Amino acid sequence: MTKDVLVTISGMQNDIEDTPIELVTVGTYYLKNGKHYVLFDEQVEDGDVVTKNTVKFHDGHFEIIKRGGANSFLVFENGKKTSSIYNTLVGPLQIDTLTSALNIEESEEKIQVYVKYSLNMNQAFISECEVHFTVQARM
Repeated sequence: MTKDVLVTISGMQNDIEDTPIELVTVGTYYLKNGKHYVLFDEQVEDGDVVTKNTVKFHDGHFEIIKRGGANSFLVFENGKKTSSIYNTLVGPLQIDTLTSALNIEESEEKIQVYVKYSLNMNQAFISECEVHFTVQARM
């Protein structure tokens, strides 16, 4: 795959809202030591804050690192519960995820990742979530 990529992230938080969320942006892709890395920026529509995103995945492991207005580090591994701290402007929140499905499909021009998980915040159930993450060569 090329270094310059198109990143598409779509997701749904069942139990909160039925409207899917989608982000399409450009990014940078590289493969190092058998691990895939995707870097991209995200900007909130009504704000000046840019969030720097790093996504890393390999062999049933998917993680998202966000740095900017709110910092977070989320790890997804099939059948495992993981915990992290989501640092917001109003204080830290404990985030727990229990991954029930993680599928990575690779081809020369496209990589697709599907993650399904339960989301808890400060030990309270929030929702069942699904994320589709696609990286493809930019033409």
